[in-house]
Amino acid sequence: MARVHVPYTGVSLHPTLELLDPLHPLRRRTALWLLPMGALLASVAFLASRAVGLDPVDRVLLPFLALGFSLLALILWRWPRTSPWVLATAHALVASYLLASLAYQLLIRPNPMGLSPAAYWVPFVYFSSFLFFQTQQAVRLALLYLLTLFLLSLLGSVRGHFHAEHLNALAQFFGANLAYVGLLYMLVRVKEGYLEAQLEAYTDPLTGLRNRRYLDLVLERELFRVQRYNRPLSLMILDLDGFKRVNDTYGHPVGDRVLKTVARCLEEHLRKSDRVVRLGGEEFAILLAETPLAQAVRLAGRLRQAVAALRVPPVAGMTISIGVAEARPDDSPLSLLKRADEALYQAKRRGKNRVEVG
Repeated sequence: MARVHVPYTGVSLHPTLELLDPLHPLRRRTALWLLPMGALLASVAFLASRAVGLDPVDRVLLPFLALGFSLLALILWRWPRTSPWVLATAHALVASYLLASLAYQLLIRPNPMGLSPAAYWVPFVYFSSFLFFQTQQAVRLALLYLLTLFLLSLLGSVRGHFHAEHLNALAQFFGANLAYVGLLYMLVRVKEGYLEAQLEAYTDPLTGLRNRRYLDLVLERELFRVQRYNRPLSLMILDLDGFKRVNDTYGHPVGDRVLKTVARCLEEHLRKSDRVVRLGGEEFAILLAETPLAQAVRLAGRLRQAVAALRVPPVAGMTISIGVAEARPDDSPLSLLKRADEALYQAKRRGKNRVEVG
């Protein structure tokens, strides 16, 4: 059976986590405030430091930071879906500046007070690591950063740069940073456990698909995007024809195998950005973001053919009826579901194994 290729439209590849984790959309909104502010602060620091004499790191990197943050903010505002690499780049810029500043202080010119003002920004690296990256990756980045600082301090001590005030400041600095990393790791693990519990509540135990509760949640948010941004959205409701006869003839274990096979078939023929759910029994729904009605109908036809080609012995074959509806600006979740459901029943009345539009 040939795999259907549906062009990628730029929708998030992790719709479930995006839906359940509020940090996904919040990251971009927060960055749109923080990046211009960072550009302003870098400019102010550069101008203020000129009066007392800039060290080489600030002379080179502060203007670069101001320009880089400004460009990243513009890119993020103009192309919202660039947020993953924009946020990672901003994180790398800050980390590089801090490492360069502290390396200059630890290896070349120690600060008379113990640590330079750049040390105040070090916790930002840990917080942003855990916000912008996966947990294990964030832990590795944080520990690598801390290890780099430790090795720089060790090299500075070998060169005889440090006095008592330096050693006291460094000891407290590394102790505090280890505490930051440990506490952030604990908080992120608690958050991940909470998300896993949420996912279980939104998952159908038989097929592994999302369930009706999930559809109700995501449909409301997708309709908000339709109304606000005038983006296309289509909904399919699918029902296996004659499924009761399968259960009555072969028993529920065979019926369960049929449902699992159909669920896998639907997932294989959809984009990762499409949401397929099991409504209950032999009924499924597919929410197609960024998909107008004509494209949804063509996809429905391919899904109908793919299901018809399935074989789950001892079941000789199976067919599916599909109702398709495109969201309107004035739709509610209930009205969109009702139109797709009415189209499904029309397909049933007209002979089954067909696609109808509502």
